[in-house]
Amino acid sequence: MPSAVKCMVQQCVYNAGLHCSADAIMIKSFGNDTVGTSRGTLCDTFSYKSNHMPDHS
Repeated sequence: MPSAVKCMVQQCVYNAGLHCSADAIMIKSFGNDTVGTSRGTLCDTFSYKSNHMPDHS
């Protein structure tokens, strides 16, 4: 993925220093399929990054 693709979502597994590291991205409309601003879109590539580390005790 080109480094020009920025990601501000810290909880995404593809966020690598505020750049998207996914091989491909899927962005779609949010809501009624009518988009007038960036708030009307969402990234379907998002995958939640858990901060929970497994306890191996």
